[in-house]
Amino acid sequence: MNRKTKRALKKKMGPDAADRLANQVALFSKLPEACSSCTKEFDNKDVEMIKTWKVVVRQDKVRLFCPGCIDKAKEAIDGSI
Repeated sequence: MNRKTKRALKKKMGPDAADRLANQVALFSKLPEACSSCTKEFDNKDVEMIKTWKVVVRQDKVRLFCPGCIDKAKEAIDGSI
């Protein structure tokens, strides 16, 4: 990130925004190689997989979910309401 971008980010988002962004980008190194629910393999070179799979980050835990598992979770949530 260059100096101009850091300054704009700091002005817009607050003084610690650059640190938070850097921490979240660093978490991508912890990205799993398979779906966290059904263990289906993830190919990070496949553009379609990159566009359709979901990454969830909660308190320094990175989870990866395939579209099938995301759909099942949405159905379960919709059914329980």
